[in-house]
Amino acid sequence: MLMKQEMTQCRRCGAYCRIKDGIVHVSDAEISRIAAYLGMDEAEFIAHETELAPDRKGLVLKSRADGACVYLDEKNLCRLNPVKPDKCRSFPFEWTNPDSNAICPELAGDGGSLDRINRIDRIKKFAGE
Repeated sequence: MLMKQEMTQCRRCGAYCRIKDGIVHVSDAEISRIAAYLGMDEAEFIAHETELAPDRKGLVLKSRADGACVYLDEKNLCRLNPVKPDKCRSFPFEWTNPDSNAICPELAGDGGSLDRINRIDRIKKFAGE
């Protein structure tokens, strides 16, 4: 289910940044942007912060041994937030996975803004609006 940005609010729980085998492809432009933000040259960033994608079609950000993104800090905040990759920035507004609702509490409807919207929609439907 794709969401409009005004319909959901990230809780910064870090759940989606901790998916085992999560893959974040990075484009040339993203590599340039992230490397500059980190004060690294691109070659250094590529050598130390990326690895070949499993499909061998480009580079992906490295993950920690537990599957979490290496840029997720202890407060569940992205250390790359101002320059984070488009894949990270666009979830769940442009893409989701089949298991997104099970991973993301905001999408799961456990009292978050999406749950409130669903309740309002059900009330409107019941009221005949």
